[in-house]
Amino acid sequence: MIKDDISALYNTYLAVSRSSRNKPFKIRNDFDKFEDTEEYFHLNKIAMFLRQFPQIKVRQFFSAPFELYKDTEYFDLKFFTTQRAVHAYTTYMKQLQEESPDSEHHIQFIKDSLRFIGMFCIKNGIHLADYITHSGGVTSSWMKHIKEHNVSIYALFEYSQLFDIIRKTPKDELELLLGNILLGLSSYKNKYDMSRDARRVVQEGFKRVSKVVNETVDRNATSN
Repeated sequence: MIKDDISALYNTYLAVSRSSRNKPFKIRNDFDKFEDTEEYFHLNKIAMFLRQFPQIKVRQFFSAPFELYKDTEYFDLKFFTTQRAVHAYTTYMKQLQEESPDSEHHIQFIKDSLRFIGMFCIKNGIHLADYITHSGGVTSSWMKHIKEHNVSIYALFEYSQLFDIIRKTPKDELELLLGNILLGLSSYKNKYDMSRDARRVVQEGFKRVSKVVNETVDRNATSN
């Protein structure tokens, strides 16, 4: 019997590869004798790679070449075991980052980020306002979350302390954790300030998430 992560990985690949060509697909449930196939061999290699780099988002990893190389209709699983696949993912993620904050990608990423931040605050027993100053050891938690692609930089611009924290953080640490985002930070802030939808989504989302987080954290603190 194959592992759940392998079956989930295959079905994600199946969904992305078919939908990218506007073709219907069905999730595969029967994996009997699948371990004897070449596809299983490649999936194992991909799974090992993704475990090594957990910051890589699986769906976007599979989507990248289909989005970048429109003249190529199909990429088999073997392709995703190569450096070309890694390069495609890196390039695609940079392209997504440079899209308008009002793009479908960024609006969804902002919403996902606020949910992630909310759950993180509840888990760590802190109010939403304290997220920006929370650290895991010597590293700011939000910087780690940016590096892991769990939080969008656009979801943080309403924190007034953001730039002050960045100024006080050693340059080598910033470069390691924020990478290209650090280089384009001023541009991203300007885009955010001029955005039609992104800023509204963040501000409204903060109000909703803050209410839930703060009430939950306070209730848990009282019960303990």
